[in-house]
Amino acid sequence: MKNSKKIIAIVSLIIIVGVLFFQIINHSGPFKGNHTGTKDKKSMDRVHVDRVVDGDTFVAHDQQHHKLKVRLIGVDTPETVKPHTAVQPYGKKASNYSKSHLTNKNVYLEYDQEKHDQYGRTLAYVWMDKKNMYNQELIEKGLAREKYYAPNNKYRSLLEKEERHAQQKNINIWAS
Repeated sequence: MKNSKKIIAIVSLIIIVGVLFFQIINHSGPFKGNHTGTKDKKSMDRVHVDRVVDGDTFVAHDQQHHKLKVRLIGVDTPETVKPHTAVQPYGKKASNYSKSHLTNKNVYLEYDQEKHDQYGRTLAYVWMDKKNMYNQELIEKGLAREKYYAPNNKYRSLLEKEERHAQQKNINIWAS
């Protein structure tokens, strides 16, 4: 009887340790990151924005002077440079907004589950400072739609909420 209790205790301990190890590796469970809306810049990569391609894509370089093409996670601005696609309403406005707010600025990149997309672009949430996420700002201003690309969903509910607010205000792409 004592031996069976020891075996059950050991097997239980192994399972618990295995689950915790899995959660640490996958950044889930009790070890999941803090997503409250204020960020520690030390845990992010600082880059300098060289030029804006369109409303949701820019070219930057990191502190080692590596060139990065960055695509904002969770947002989709109207098209302005997509081949074989006409410039969409509010596309130029979104692109110009990003140019005026990002060009020649230092920003911080926060990553989600995938760091790169199928085109080799760096996928990131872009933080202007500890409290201001640029992805959220574009949606808040009605210059982008919330767009979910699995598995990157760290701020999905926040971006969906901002989209609903922009729709209610009928601003820019949501204008009647």
